[in-house]
Amino acid sequence: MNSPFHNDSRWSHMRAPSAKDLSHLARKTWEQVPQTLRKMTGEIAITVDEFPDDETMDEIGSETPFDIMGLLRESDAGHPVLVLYRRAVLDYWVEQGDELSAVLTQVMVHEAAHQLELSEELVAQLEAEIEASTPQPRTVQ
Repeated sequence: MNSPFHNDSRWSHMRAPSAKDLSHLARKTWEQVPQTLRKMTGEIAITVDEFPDDETMDEIGSETPFDIMGLLRESDAGHPVLVLYRRAVLDYWVEQGDELSAVLTQVMVHEAAHQLELSEELVAQLEAEIEASTPQPRTVQ
């Protein structure tokens, strides 16, 4: 059976998004998150690391670095910082087949909701708002 990528030059030059690419896309994606949530978090910094460090893994109780796609934490100065873990995000993206911005939105909303201890009801409302404003996914043809 032939792969859809076999002899297709459109794929030969493609690379996975770098940390810088992911950071840029995450910032643009955060601007599209409902204002309700952005007001609750205030301004956040977004950073991208390849994997969580051992201390974070122990704190979360994770067995593998691919279990953690992101964490919203406070910096030493008390400002919110969203740390995205590039390899886990990209792995999930490939598995799910969603647009990368949709995966980032999911991670950011989940982390903000967890940090702010939002009710499941409010999270569902935010997710519905996001779903209603999200264009239909495109596929490469």
